[in-house]
Amino acid sequence: MQQFSPSNHSLPRAATVARLVFAVALLALLAGLVMLLDTRAQAAEVPKATKPRPSFVVIQTDDETLDQLYASFTPAGGVPVVAMPYTLADIAEKGITFDRYYDSYPLCTPSRVSLLTGRYAHNNGVKGNVEPNGGYTGFASRAANTHNLATWLQGSGYRTIHIGKFLNGYGEEPLSSYREVPPGWNSWRTVINSDSDHYYYGYEISHNGILEGPFGDSGSWETREYGERDDPGCPTAPANGKPCYYETDFFNRVASEELFATSPEQPFYMQVDYTAPHGDFRRPAGPEPAPRDYGSFAGAPYPHSRSQGFNEGNVNDKPRFIREAPYLSPTEIHTYRVYYQKALESLRSVDEGVNEIVKTLGAMHRLRNTYIIFTSDNGFFYGEHRLTGGKFLAYEPSTHLPLLIRGPGIKPGTSTGELASVTDIAPTILELAGVKPDKSIDGQSLVPFWKNPELRTRRALLFESFVETADVEQHGGAPEYNPATGASVSSAGRAKLLRPKAGAASASGGEASAHASIVAPPKDYEGIRLGPYKYIEWPDGEKELYDINRDPYELNNIVRNPNYFPIRAYLHAQLIRLEACVGRRCTESAPPFPLTRKQQQKVNKERREEERRKQKEREEREHHKKAPKKGK
Repeated sequence: MQQFSPSNHSLPRAATVARLVFAVALLALLAGLVMLLDTRAQAAEVPKATKPRPSFVVIQTDDETLDQLYASFTPAGGVPVVAMPYTLADIAEKGITFDRYYDSYPLCTPSRVSLLTGRYAHNNGVKGNVEPNGGYTGFASRAANTHNLATWLQGSGYRTIHIGKFLNGYGEEPLSSYREVPPGWNSWRTVINSDSDHYYYGYEISHNGILEGPFGDSGSWETREYGERDDPGCPTAPANGKPCYYETDFFNRVASEELFATSPEQPFYMQVDYTAPHGDFRRPAGPEPAPRDYGSFAGAPYPHSRSQGFNEGNVNDKPRFIREAPYLSPTEIHTYRVYYQKALESLRSVDEGVNEIVKTLGAMHRLRNTYIIFTSDNGFFYGEHRLTGGKFLAYEPSTHLPLLIRGPGIKPGTSTGELASVTDIAPTILELAGVKPDKSIDGQSLVPFWKNPELRTRRALLFESFVETADVEQHGGAPEYNPATGASVSSAGRAKLLRPKAGAASASGGEASAHASIVAPPKDYEGIRLGPYKYIEWPDGEKELYDINRDPYELNNIVRNPNYFPIRAYLHAQLIRLEACVGRRCTESAPPFPLTRKQQQKVNKERREEERRKQKEREEREHHKKAPKKGK
C-alpha cells in the first residue's frame, strides 16, 4: 500500500483552500459591485438639489431722460449735488449699463406694454394713451392683457407684485374700475391713474381691488394750487407716526413691505412704476419733489447748451412743425429750467427708494440671486429743437433712455454699446427664469451682451408712432398738451386744458409769453436705428437721417446729402422690412452697410491706382523680357 507523507498530503488540501478563498473573494467582490450599482441607481433616482431660480425687480420711472440719470452740479462755493447717486452706485457700478438703449414708441402706455410683452406696438395692438386703441382699456381688451411677463412668470410659480403707476386710465370710471386686477398679479398696489391727473398727494390706490386713500391733500384742480404737504422731516423709510403721504415715499415703503411678505423659497417678480419725474398738474410747472428735497437743484443748468440743440438756431432741415416753431422766450427758458430742476429734485426720492430696495434684499439674503433692472418709459423735451415738453417724437431726448441691470453673472461696472430695445426686457427675464412665452417675442435676450460686452450685431431697432390716428382721430381733433405734465387731452373735452393762457402767471412769477413755444406734438411716423444712423419717415413725405456717432444732438439732417443717398436707400429698405415684422424677423441681422458715395469714390480710386500699378508691373516685365541679354 502506498504511503503518503504529511508533506505530500498537504499539497491538494492547500490548492483546495486557495480555490475556496478565491471563490469567496470573488463572490464578495461581485456582491460589492452589485451594491455599488444599486446605490448609484438609487442616487440617480433622487433629483439633485436645483439652483434656486432668480428673482427680478424692475424699477421704471416716468419721463426720465438719460441726462437726468447722470445729472449733477456744484452750487457756487458748495458741495457737488448728484441726482441719483444710489442708483449709480447700487446698480450701474454693480452691474452693466446699456449705453444705446431705446424706446420703440416714446409714449407712456405703448412703451409700458412693450416692456411687459416684448412686442412692438404694431403687434401687441396698444397704440396710444386713450381708448379704444390705447390706455388701460385698450390693453385690457387685447391679448397683451393675458400674455405678458406677469402671466408667464406667475404661471411658472413666481410671486408677481405691482406697485405704482400701471397704465393711463387705470381705474378711471366708467371705462375702468379700481376693482379690476389684471391677470397675472399676486399683489396689486396700483395708483388710480386717469389720462390727465398726476398727483404726488391725494392719490388713491387699488390694493388688490380694494380702494385705499386718498393719501394726503391733492389741492385744487380749479386753481391748480397745492394742498397740504408732508413735513420736511418725513423720510423715505417708514416714519415714526408722521403722516407722510408723498407718493414716491409711499411706493418705497410698500416695496419693502412686499419683499418681506414674500416666502424665502419663492422666486418673485416685482415691478415698481414711479410717477416721478412726470409733471404734476399744479403750479408751478413740473413735478412735485419730496419736501426734504425742495431746492436741492436750484440753480442747476439746462442739460444741453445752444450748441447741443437747446433752442436750436437753424431748423431748416427739420420737419415743418419744427421749422415753424418760435424760439423760446426768456420767460419760457426760465420756466422750463425750473421744471428741469424740479424733475431732478423729484428723482432724489426715487433714488432713495432704489437704495431701500437693495438694502431690503440684502437683509433678506436674496440680493445675490436677484436681477435689478432700472429704466424709464420714455424721455422728455426741455427745449431741444425748440420743443418745450412732451415726448412722442423719435429724437434722442425722447427715445434714448437709461438701462441698468445688476444680478448674478454680471461683471460689475461693465457697459456695452450694443443697440437694445424696450422689447428686449421681457425675453431677457424669461430666459433667466427658464420660462417660455406662449406668444411670439419681437425682442431678444440681452444675456449674451453681459457675457461678452464687446459682442455686436447688425440688429436694427424700430421706432413707430400711431398716436395721431390712435388717440387724436378717435377723439375728434388735435389734442391739447400740458407742457408741465405732457398729458394728452383731446379737444373733444376729455379733461381741462392745462396750458397757462396768455397773461397767466408763470413759474417765474411773471406773465406767460404771448408767442408760446410748442410742445412735442403727437405725430405718426416710422423710423429705424441701425449702426451709427437714425432714419425717420413722416406721413407727409419728409425724411430725416442722422449720423448719431458724429452728430449726437441731431443738428444736421443729412437725408438730402448726395453722399448718403446709398445709406438712405439701405435704411429705407430695412424700415420696410421691420414695419410689420413679427417675432424673430424683428431681430434678424441686417445686411452689411453700403458705402457712402465718398467711400465708394475712394474705393474706386484705390482700385484704379491698383490696376495702374499692376499694369506698370506687367509692362516692366515685358520690357525686361525684350531687353537684350548682357554678353550677347
